Amino acid sequence: MSAVDRPWTPAPLAAPAAPTAAAGAAAAAKTRVWIGRWLVSSAIANGLMAGTYVLFSVWVMPMLGRKNDAGFVDSMQKINVQIENPLFFAAFFGAMAFPAIAAWKLRKTGGGTAMKWAVAAFALYTTTVLTTSGINVPLNEMLASKGDANPAKARTDFEDVWNLWNGVRAVLTTAAFAAGIQAVRVFRRNRG
Repeated sequence: MSAVDRPWTPAPLAAPAAPTAAAGAAAAAKTRVWIGRWLVSSAIANGLMAGTYVLFSVWVMPMLGRKNDAGFVDSMQKINVQIENPLFFAAFFGAMAFPAIAAWKLRKTGGGTAMKWAVAAFALYTTTVLTTSGINVPLNEMLASKGDANPAKARTDFEDVWNLWNGVRAVLTTAAFAAGIQAVRVFRRNRG
């Protein structure tokens, strides 16, 4: 029988290569790099937000406090419009998302103390988001809708309450920033 007449049989398939120790180590190293990036991003975003809230507490609001009622309301309305921009929202939501992602990734690698600090940063900042959405934003909306009609009353209803809760946000976000820094330090020192 010639080679042309023989029936064709497929060559045996090679078994998939078993993962090597080197491939596993490379994957672990890549995961570690990404966890480090999430932790650093968490600290940066929380630092930016803490700076924003502290700046409002120590400079913006005291400066606006020296204005007359109409000037205060007008300035605050303009600030509330201008602050809603992509960079602000990236930091605002990133400060919550980044520590959550880092904690989730750390959980998959065994958790550890760095994960606890990332969870703390997430919890502290999430409290800030709840305060913002439940108190500060409704006050901003009230000022936008009613401030022009009666600036004196709008300012009275707005200023002290907004300042108090902005101070709470400043403290919580500063604590979240500190927790994020500690998560990075522990992660780098303990290799996880």
